Amino acid sequence: MTLASAREALTRLATLLALAGGGLLLLAVCVTSASVLRGAFGRPILGDSEIVELALGVAVVFCMPICEMKGAHVLVDFFTQRLPKRGIAGLDAVMRAVAALVVAVLAWRLAIGGYNQWDRERESMFLQLPFWWGYAAAAIGMAAWSLCAAFVALESFVRMRRPA
Repeated sequence: MTLASAREALTRLATLLALAGGGLLLLAVCVTSASVLRGAFGRPILGDSEIVELALGVAVVFCMPICEMKGAHVLVDFFTQRLPKRGIAGLDAVMRAVAALVVAVLAWRLAIGGYNQWDRERESMFLQLPFWWGYAAAAIGMAAWSLCAAFVALESFVRMRRPA
């Protein structure tokens, strides 16, 4: 598998996750709007905050892999702007590899937290939504983000190794 085909596959995965994240954001907007409208008549939606909380948390994580693949994260290059391209690529490779490692640890901890929530049968107060769903979905999003960050680190490393 070439770097280009791996990039294409990861971008496709990241795009699908981002679309799912967008759907969850849309769900949160609809639930909030409906609850506010019903609240005007004294009948807000029971458990609306539970749905919104779960949807927004997962939506954010689902959108991070596409940010990684497109290089859309905040970049502060004040101190590095005068470095040669190879130096910037090397620094970028190291920082993205560190990010991939940190996000992988977070994915691992979310998976363990999800298992603990499932094992204890924890549910939300009003709708009795199992908490483990959110943990599991977030762990999947974090794992995809970590994979994307590791790939972008590899691309940066290859770019650094190319002769100027």
